[in-house]
Amino acid sequence: MATYSGNQWLVYVGQHAANQGILTQNSDGALYRMNLESVNDIDFSAGVTQEFLPRTGQKVFRQTDVFTTQNGGSYTWAFDWLVDSEEILQLLLRSAMEVDGATGLINILGTHAHSSQYVYNQAAPDFSLQVSLVNPDASETRLLHSAVVTELTFSMDTGTNGGRLRASGTMYSGYRPTVGTNAVVDGSTGSNTAFAFGIYDCHAVEVATTQITSKSFSVTITNPCERVGFRIANSIDGEPEDYIRDRVDVTGSISVKMDDTSVAQLPFWLAGTSKSILVGDEGTAGGGSATDIFFEVAQAKYTGHNVDLGSEGGVFIELPFQGTATGSEKLISVKLT
Repeated sequence: MATYSGNQWLVYVGQHAANQGILTQNSDGALYRMNLESVNDIDFSAGVTQEFLPRTGQKVFRQTDVFTTQNGGSYTWAFDWLVDSEEILQLLLRSAMEVDGATGLINILGTHAHSSQYVYNQAAPDFSLQVSLVNPDASETRLLHSAVVTELTFSMDTGTNGGRLRASGTMYSGYRPTVGTNAVVDGSTGSNTAFAFGIYDCHAVEVATTQITSKSFSVTITNPCERVGFRIANSIDGEPEDYIRDRVDVTGSISVKMDDTSVAQLPFWLAGTSKSILVGDEGTAGGGSATDIFFEVAQAKYTGHNVDLGSEGGVFIELPFQGTATGSEKLISVKLT
């Protein structure tokens, strides 16, 4: 009888290679190893309906009084990752921002519309993913396919991980994961291009077009997904016909040192004035010359103004914000290459 450590699990992520909803494991070369400090299992709880229906005739549950099904279920997988792979970073970013075939600078506009590419057996979009959780017991390896990133948080802090970029979030699938011998040969997977950028590479940190001193920044892209309808798929009843994704939301927070330029942020919050927030390796609005790391929320509404007076290392203001966009305006622009 073997005893396993959680550190023996391996995680591989790739673009879903088959048509949407079709169960096919990617070839090893189309998967990238995601190096995590700890691995979460797939959350099966929303995928299982269990009804306890005690009937008369005896005072305890019979086996037949408990009904269990996975029909109509959905599944999620949560991750928290110190970013070290450009390929995985691009997969997550495209899926969260629902942008097909994009490289370089990626934008979400106020005119962002629902994609029709989630229909069962249609050609899968670039932002449909699969993740393999390889268990040291091969019979317990998991495969989550036709998945999308519904929440993605990027964060950087001068006091954590040397300021490097961290990505955390959740993947969602309305299709039943497989549990079995989905082998992945580690040395045969795709090569990861190293990514080790962070806040110290951001020479431009601007609030309201003014260069400021900051010690932390985070931004969260929330793009919910729900399954629609039901059908037989992969010889399984109750799989979805389609997905629908709801309102895209961008929120975040930036710390700003209180000085003769930043102290004026309070009136902007009190008046509900929109201001730009830019963090990147260059300071041009729109990020046209950014090379490695760039975030811009051009029309941010502050949702607070929290001053920390308890530190001897300078007084900092925490500015939480909500991204907004009207029409063709950009809700958020991101470049991570």
